[in-house]
Formats: sequence, structure tokens, C-alpha cells
Amino acid sequence: MEYINNKERLKRFKISKDFFAIIDFDRTLTTGASDASMGIIPTFLGGECLKERVELYQYYRPLELDYKIGKEEKRKIMKEWATRSFRLLSKYLVSEKIIEDSLQNANLHLRNGAKEFLQNLYEKNIPVVIMSAGVGNLIKRFLGKEGVLYDNILLISNFFEFKDNKTYIDTENLMASSSKDYSKIPEDIRKILDKKDGILLCGDIVEDIRMIDNKQRDKTLTIGFLDYNIEKNLEIYNNNFDIVLADDENFNTVIDILNS
Repeated sequence: MEYINNKERLKRFKISKDFFAIIDFDRTLTTGASDASMGIIPTFLGGECLKERVELYQYYRPLELDYKIGKEEKRKIMKEWATRSFRLLSKYLVSEKIIEDSLQNANLHLRNGAKEFLQNLYEKNIPVVIMSAGVGNLIKRFLGKEGVLYDNILLISNFFEFKDNKTYIDTENLMASSSKDYSKIPEDIRKILDKKDGILLCGDIVEDIRMIDNKQRDKTLTIGFLDYNIEKNLEIYNNNFDIVLADDENFNTVIDILNS
């Protein structure tokens, strides 16, 4: 199902000659039925790690999708979820090999058309920022494995560091799903992107719109993938995204826009 809510902005975007794309990863580039990148490693390790991950997910995921919660309260809750989740992973993630092995049979799949979409952007020499509150190390390996880690892509995410047989991550400055914003992009890159006359934004939760500044909103075409609580959340998605693609839609609509 496809809902076009802002035909004027769509028309303006179609004639943009110089733009960049900013895209969420989990359940935007990947299917709605895929596991989040945060869940891949616990699923691979099993045992207590998986048990604790499931408990966290079952508690926090409904809150993430609850748009009746106020903005600041939601930000606080999502930061708490991210902190607890990364602390959990830090206890069990002892090497980069675990990340590599966890991807072998992972329930992580690109949406239909996502590979062609990223290839299209690469061939058109369009800068791409992928911004994710998930596990950056895993996302980077997955994109490489899928053959879409092009050199026009900048990945902004939460990265583990491995040194002297120890695992490190800065839990004080984690990026959570409700705190992804444009300022996370390095300043020198922002100076280049700020000069573009258009932005294409793709996300799967309303908070993903914060990946760009409010002052950029008028030149941004926002596309939202809605796969959960469709009847309940369709109105708020239609009120926030210029285009809503519901019920496990693919990237063909986005490709058509790029090629129009």
C-alpha cells in the first residue's frame, strides 16, 4: 500500500539536480520481518544473552512504537533501552569473529529493491548517510556481505572497539532510536551536504525524521515504511511522512522517484 501525502514536495524533489540520501537501517533497508541488528548476536549466542535480550525487547519495543508517549519521555526510555542493550552485549561480545559468525544464518534481509536502490545512488554519485542506533560493526559487515558497501556511503552508528582481548563501547554517548539527528554527522561532511538542494529521507519510525534539521524540512522528501500496527499508526505516519509505504512494501517506488 502506497500513500502520497505531499504531491508538491514530491514534484519539487523530482526536479532536484543535486541531493543526498539519509537512510535508517533496521526495518528500513531491511524487511519488517528481519531481526534488528541488536538482536542478531544474542540470537547467535543463545542462552542467558538471548533470554535477557528477549526480555528487553518485549518490554521496550511496544514503547518505541507508542506515539502517545511524549517526545522527551520517549527519548529517555529509548536511551535507557540502548544503554541496557549495549551493556548486555558488552558482557558476551568478546571478539569481532562473533559478529562475523552471527551473520551466517541471521534473519537479516534487505527489502526487495534495496540493493538496486543503493546501486542506483552509487551510479548517480549521490552521497548516502546510513544512520542507525544498532550495532555499527555488524551493519557494516552485512552491507559488505551484500555487496552494497559503496564508497559513497557514510555509516553513522554505535561501534564496538576491540583491544587487548577486551570489548569497549561508550555507553554514555550511545545513539538511540529517538536520538538520531543530523548533528551526529561529522561537521566537514555536513558542510558538503548542506549545499545540496534536496534530501531524500527513508525511515520506519516517525522519530527518523529527526535525522535532518527542521530548517531542512522543506527541501526533504520523507518516505516512511510502516509494517507494524498499520491501522493504529497509519494516520500519524501520513501526517509526518510525505510518502508512506505500508505492509512490507519494497523500494520500487523510491527507485521510480529517482529515475523519474
